[in-house]
Amino acid sequence: ADQSPAWLDNGSGAAAAPPSLPAADAAAADIAVSDRSAEAPAAAAAASTTAVDESDLSKMILFMRIANMGLAIAMMTCSIITMISLPSPAVWVLAVYATCGSLLICVLETQLKFLRVMVALNFGFLFNAIWRFAFYILMGSISWAFKNLFGRAMGIAFGAVAIFNTYVLCRYPSYRKMREKIAEEEDKRIQAKISGQVRKQAVSSMFGSRKK
Repeated sequence: ADQSPAWLDNGSGAAAAPPSLPAADAAAADIAVSDRSAEAPAAAAAASTTAVDESDLSKMILFMRIANMGLAIAMMTCSIITMISLPSPAVWVLAVYATCGSLLICVLETQLKFLRVMVALNFGFLFNAIWRFAFYILMGSISWAFKNLFGRAMGIAFGAVAIFNTYVLCRYPSYRKMREKIAEEEDKRIQAKISGQVRKQAVSSMFGSRKK
């Protein structure tokens, strides 16, 4: 009987076993599906975390504005009382500086558009955590130098509010963007109220002129 060469049999056997590509494709597809299923909960969790952070940030901004405004008004009261009491020239000058610094804090927190732009352009350090902390500590040291009970209390209050402001600015890097967003919403509400009042006055004046 004729026998084929051994090398021919080996070659035909090797050619008859193609790689199982469908199995490899199925495994790759399973890996891709599992990756997508793993990424979906992570994306949902990240979105929910971002929403919670924005909600917390808006509350923190409101609380911080109230604290800063209250602190500034109290500091102006303290410095004016100190100036009226006719202290030494050095303490009187410090009281003037404290009044100006308190006015700056009030202007920062009023959120009026033209004042907001002026503060952002000329006093941008108030939006930096380190520089705002230094400014508040300086204001606290000035009030401490008044050497009265009110001044000492204001010094402690400035230290506490400085720590809180620094925490908010460091914890929420998007503080400035959220603050601008809230300010723009307030501007729109104010503009809508002004437009409504103007519209009412125009209508009342028009009907009043017709009656005459």
